[in-house]
Amino acid sequence: MIARAASTCAIALVIGACSAPPAIPPQAPRPTSAPAAPSAPVGPPAPAPAPVASAAATVAAPPAPAAWPTVKLGVFTQVLAGRFASIAVGERRVAALGDEPVMLEGGRWSPRPLPARLRPRNGERDEARIFFGRDDLPRLLGTRLGPDGEAPIYLRFRDGAWREEHKEIGRLREAPLRGLFGVLGHADPEVVCKVGDICLIKRRTGWKNLPAGPARERIELSGGVAWALREGAVARLDGDATWTVMKPPGSAGAIGGVWSAGDEVWVSEPGSARLHHFHAGAWTDEPAPFADPRGFWGPSRADVWLAGGGGLAHYDGARWSRVEGPRGAVAEVAGRGAEVWAAGDAGVWMRAAP
Repeated sequence: MIARAASTCAIALVIGACSAPPAIPPQAPRPTSAPAAPSAPVGPPAPAPAPVASAAATVAAPPAPAAWPTVKLGVFTQVLAGRFASIAVGERRVAALGDEPVMLEGGRWSPRPLPARLRPRNGERDEARIFFGRDDLPRLLGTRLGPDGEAPIYLRFRDGAWREEHKEIGRLREAPLRGLFGVLGHADPEVVCKVGDICLIKRRTGWKNLPAGPARERIELSGGVAWALREGAVARLDGDATWTVMKPPGSAGAIGGVWSAGDEVWVSEPGSARLHHFHAGAWTDEPAPFADPRGFWGPSRADVWLAGGGGLAHYDGARWSRVEGPRGAVAEVAGRGAEVWAAGDAGVWMRAAP
């Protein structure tokens, strides 16, 4: 679907320039420093018709900004240098997406470059994320943008090489070619959408189709629930049949991330540097611990991590604190058990399990 002529361009979340793939050796632990400038906000998500949730529309007045405490929650080690836009944690492996994909396997990081025919040509750029599938092998999912429009990216790394996997996306590979967006992983559901066509809702028990909106959205899976991030709202996938919109009162900009567990939801709004919290049937609103708050990850209500322009922050069930660790802006945070992984402007960082 995205076969191209040979080029030295490498795939990345928003990379259009050509460069030789860098060798990225493991790095020794480095001291932390003050947060770097925030990364650029993502583009506006796609509108789509959906019923509005009947949650209470009350919102508490945000507290006055204060000096955020900084805590040390274990030791973060920088394991890769360079700029990375996406990270995925599998059952036995870890993969990250920078100027090229890299993977940690058997205790060693190695480049996993795209073959020449699958790389973007001059004038093209890729907006993609890296995931692990249910076979614990990495996938690249997203959109290739170029002068002639857009094309889908869906690649699987197997038998030592990246390959197109048409059978995993069914009719989404058919003409007209359009970009893809979604979320993949070990847990149900996986969601793969084609702009202006359909979303495939993929469970171990079978697939279902759902209409897709006219533009690309970011899809996240949290607490066993798929969420679509939209302009000033999030939409929850209910019954694999509809997207139910939840709009935090006062939110107006693009949503950067979502985390959920049962009836509790955290939503970040990068443009206003605010967090929205749905709990006990009502929304509250508060400043984020740093500028440009983005994605979340967390195994419990008292152990939630936030990535953003100031690095990492942590919620212990009562309050947010900044965390000593990754320097600069963090694009994504992920984890496995007590391990925490972060990818951003200052490389890939890891906190090992105690």
